[in-house]
Amino acid sequence: MENLFYFLPENYLLIVLVILFSGFIRGFLGFGSGLITIPILSYLYSPIFAMVFNIAIEIPATIYLTYVGAKSCKFKEISPMFFAMMLTIPIGTIFLVSVNEQLIKIIMSILVIFFVLLIASGWKLKATVTKYVLTISGVISGLMQGATGMGGPPYATVLLSKGDSDNVTRGNILIMSTGIVISAIISFYMFNLFTKELLLTGLITSPIYILATYTGTKFFDLSGNRYYRNISLFSLGLIGVLTLIKAIF
Repeated sequence: MENLFYFLPENYLLIVLVILFSGFIRGFLGFGSGLITIPILSYLYSPIFAMVFNIAIEIPATIYLTYVGAKSCKFKEISPMFFAMMLTIPIGTIFLVSVNEQLIKIIMSILVIFFVLLIASGWKLKATVTKYVLTISGVISGLMQGATGMGGPPYATVLLSKGDSDNVTRGNILIMSTGIVISAIISFYMFNLFTKELLLTGLITSPIYILATYTGTKFFDLSGNRYYRNISLFSLGLIGVLTLIKAIF
């Protein structure tokens, strides 16, 4: 049995706990799992391991969430953002493979703290969300996704400012997340970042992630709980602070 699962990394049970929490957040909010998974796994392993593993476990869940999101999204409206993001993810990946790991960890932690504060404040873009705004936000999301694996918050912030219904907004966010996974897979393949061991670990872990994602989706269908939102934001903020301290010291 030990030889059968030789590819599993050390502290795998901790990975499972992280995945359970991040999957729930992904299903509930439509994005945000990377804000949890990537900083923690970057600290335990490396930024490249964290980002590639996060995409590997996202693949099956994305198939399901794409089906959910397609029911309510307005793809024609968000297409400038979608394609701008997909085209710029490989550019951000160049930064990932070229820069010192410690610097990437620090940037990741700072971004987590910043976006947690932004989301918690309820801030929304006050300017009219035009095609140009969508395109620019798509570029920013793509660069951030490629470099740090955290491309969700920029486009989510803009989409939350469009004034659409909750169902449409969440559908748009889910489809944007699909674009991230597709482009990231292509980008990681181009830079030879996939390994057999990592893909096998993702395959073994993905059913756990799917279950957590499904639970989060059902929680959304039941209207959720604002106390849980506060707890989630607090947890994300704590993760950001702790990983920043660890990265610096």
